Amino acid sequence: MTQSGLLNKGSGITGPGSASAKYDVLTALLVTASQAEGVEARLALRLSLLITARFNWRRGVFAVGQRELARMWGVTERTVKREMSELRRLGWISVDIPAARGRVAQYKIDFPTVLRATAPFWDAVGPDFAARVAGAPEPAEQGDSNVVPLHSGSNTPIVSDVPLWAVVSERLREQDAKLYNAWFARLEAVEVEAGVLRLLAPSRFAGEYIKTHYLSRLTAAVFAVSQDITALEIDYSS
Repeated sequence: MTQSGLLNKGSGITGPGSASAKYDVLTALLVTASQAEGVEARLALRLSLLITARFNWRRGVFAVGQRELARMWGVTERTVKREMSELRRLGWISVDIPAARGRVAQYKIDFPTVLRATAPFWDAVGPDFAARVAGAPEPAEQGDSNVVPLHSGSNTPIVSDVPLWAVVSERLREQDAKLYNAWFARLEAVEVEAGVLRLLAPSRFAGEYIKTHYLSRLTAAVFAVSQDITALEIDYSS
């Protein structure tokens, strides 16, 4: 199952009907500005202001001169040039129409890339927000379900040949050891190919339950470790 939501390029962040999506985008950027450190926090805040003041949601572009940005951000034009260059390097923005005599450059925002950078901070807003942005159903409250977790005989994590999964697993275990032992410890990372991390659950039941209730948590943990991953797939042992 490939995750969708706002991280999916075709999910309508811009264009007609984008009104609700833009609040989630701004929330993701602002919580990053509040909780991240250094360059990431600063750029998230500056991009939030630029989006709020000058982004055309119907066309999916913005066109702002360096002088106007310098005034808006309270910096010099030299700083604006440096910051815009860093935003392009990160892949957050790209030039749509180059500047010409009498016309400023027009830019696009790569929202999936921006949102992946904010993923480590989604949980600070709440599980409903994380689930919505990741494209998963809102996770059920622990204790509200009468489903017994499937342990498959052992809570010992499966040894994987995918180093990324070892780091993600440890992050999940530190966040909630009980939940990790119940549902995540027996997941096996099969491969990473073309930006897709493929996981194998011990049974169809376990795979479907994790997809339904915990996909957003998995997505956030993976994106917090590696921004090279663009999607998750969860299969199950036959």
